[in-house]
Amino acid sequence: MLILNRSRHRSPNLCPSDRLIAGLCATLVPPRRLVRSAIVVKPSSLLNFHRALVHRKYRLLLSAKRRTRPGPKGPRADLIRAVVEMKQRNPRWGCPRIAEQIALAFGIDINKDVVRRILAAHYQPPADRSGPSWLTFLGHAKDSLHSNQYTRRIIGFGVHRGILDGVELCRMFNRAVRWQTVPKYLSSDHDPLYRFHQWQANLRVLGVTEVKTVPYVPMSHPFVERLIGTIRREYLDVALFWTAVDLESKLSEFRDYYNLHRSHAGLARKTPEEPREVSVCATLKSYRWGGHCRGLFHTPIAA
Repeated sequence: MLILNRSRHRSPNLCPSDRLIAGLCATLVPPRRLVRSAIVVKPSSLLNFHRALVHRKYRLLLSAKRRTRPGPKGPRADLIRAVVEMKQRNPRWGCPRIAEQIALAFGIDINKDVVRRILAAHYQPPADRSGPSWLTFLGHAKDSLHSNQYTRRIIGFGVHRGILDGVELCRMFNRAVRWQTVPKYLSSDHDPLYRFHQWQANLRVLGVTEVKTVPYVPMSHPFVERLIGTIRREYLDVALFWTAVDLESKLSEFRDYYNLHRSHAGLARKTPEEPREVSVCATLKSYRWGGHCRGLFHTPIAA
């Protein structure tokens, strides 16, 4: 009676509690009286109910069975697994390096920020971050370094133990460029070693023109300075060498890794040299890991 006595000319506006009370009262009404007290609706209301049911039916039939959130779907599961495994095998690599190696190995253009989000969500660093074990450290380990580079490709290394003079400098240079095309130009700094007459005569015999850098300006020798820093950070800081022969052998392994397997941002994420064997691009569903520099670096290759 309170519902019916509300000051409304049309049908009363029922709240959930009113509907609950009306439903409980309907259970107390005899079936004969319930038919007489039923609410009569207009034909237009019945048609609206039918139209809403038809719309609901076809929406359920034609729409996707599983509702997903709109927007980007994110990286695939196999790509996430490859990124996480690459970080686990190469813990010293950062997000830009991992993105470049993924693009080189699988041909997938991935941004470094995507790699950062994947690692933040799926990569858990090991609890012990004090460094590698002695077995791993000695496995990577097996005094002097001289390199000349006239392209982004490492030509070679010359190593000498002891006092360095003009004769040994010539020997190191000839050993570095052996089996290679002799360069037309050679960039060098103002070290007194390069003024030895043996060194000058060696360049004249080979037909090489020496180009001097600007004194006290490292930026005038950018490629070699960057290369020396890369070798120190990525290799020599985490490896030991005992003799000159051992050092030259390890530097030769790094040269092969640097030229054939390491991606370079300045070369559009390519390598300075194409691999000698037929290069088959790996896929995220079929690949294996190749070790370089005695297991210090791991890159994905075709299975």
